[in-house]
Amino acid sequence: MKEIMMMAVALATAATAFGQDDLVKQALKQKSNPAEAVKILTPALTSAETKDKAAAWGAMSEIQYQFYSIAYDAMVQNQFKTEKTPIDTVGMYNGVAESIKAAIKCDEFDMQPNEKGKIKPRYRSKNATRLAAVRNTLIDGGSHFYNVKDYAKAAQFWGAFVESGDAAMFEGKVQKDTLYYQIADYAALAAYLSKDYQKAISYATIALNDAKQKAEAMNIIVSSLKGTCKTKEDSVAYFNKLKEIREKNIDDQSVLFAINEYLSQPGRNAEKEAWCAEEVKKQPNDKFLWAFLGESQMNQQKYDEAVASFKKTMEIDPNFIEVEYNIGASLVLKATTMKDQLSGTTGRLAPADAEKVKAVYTEAQKYLEHVRSVDPDRKKVNWAYTLYQVYYGLGDATKTAEIEKLMGGE
Repeated sequence: MKEIMMMAVALATAATAFGQDDLVKQALKQKSNPAEAVKILTPALTSAETKDKAAAWGAMSEIQYQFYSIAYDAMVQNQFKTEKTPIDTVGMYNGVAESIKAAIKCDEFDMQPNEKGKIKPRYRSKNATRLAAVRNTLIDGGSHFYNVKDYAKAAQFWGAFVESGDAAMFEGKVQKDTLYYQIADYAALAAYLSKDYQKAISYATIALNDAKQKAEAMNIIVSSLKGTCKTKEDSVAYFNKLKEIREKNIDDQSVLFAINEYLSQPGRNAEKEAWCAEEVKKQPNDKFLWAFLGESQMNQQKYDEAVASFKKTMEIDPNFIEVEYNIGASLVLKATTMKDQLSGTTGRLAPADAEKVKAVYTEAQKYLEHVRSVDPDRKKVNWAYTLYQVYYGLGDATKTAEIEKLMGGE
């Protein structure tokens, strides 16, 4: 009796295994109705009773492809019809994405050695040939979802295009060309907009390999790193990562500006000065480094050092009007500080001290009046009040009144 029961269990197990594998055949018979075929086949994909997983996933790839094929055929036929057949474009995009995903899974099983230790792929060539021809549909899918502001979906489709480029089954059938890196950049942007910062960094890192995409990709990496900051520890890690990236991309301005933004936060002026001082040794011709160094010194009331740093910037770029303004502003602050210190408790300056202060105001006047001449409408810098301070400090009543009138019209 026991032997009969064991035989029954064995038969039941065999029937179950056969049943799971038989679902593949049943599903393929229904592939003209891909939605129904997917329902039939899905249980076989994950069942431990399915013996031929490569066949199951290969069938799923073939069935998912039907969503694309049916829609594409309808699009072609619509060109010759007065009454157009509605096209499920989203279903078409999803079909290609799911077909590629299933084919890659199929390839994992298809490339495993058999009982004799040999690899004899049955599906790779067929899957790769079929899907390489429609892989660009993933780009269209990404564009569709991006245009309707579904950035997570856009990142998913563009990301699938990028990631499938590394699939072993597509080796020799797809190119990592300008389009590939451009889509990697698109995927990074979409991921960033959907706040999936890790994906954004991943795709942008790929896009860095193309010179045309590098600048924008670096911007996305920097912005995504900033987006990950939630705690003080995150901020420190962010700064360290920026420094690490800068070492490998020292000429990238977006990284430099991100570092400056971080170091320009309250309480970091000394740290900013120290960092900039080291960096100008490496890049003495970087005008922004000198400008940032001057800013940190100016904010610490080191006016002479600030003016010297700003003048270094002007040597590199004589038209850097914002920095020329900062020279004048630093000198005004220096003159004001001198006046307060030298006047003491009496509030009056000795003649010799008054001349010292006047000399600083006069030097500031030279820079600020030049700034005014090249930026009269104050589109780049609002020089009016600082120049007013100069004229007031020099006792020039006429010019002081002129600037007062100018500011009064605001």
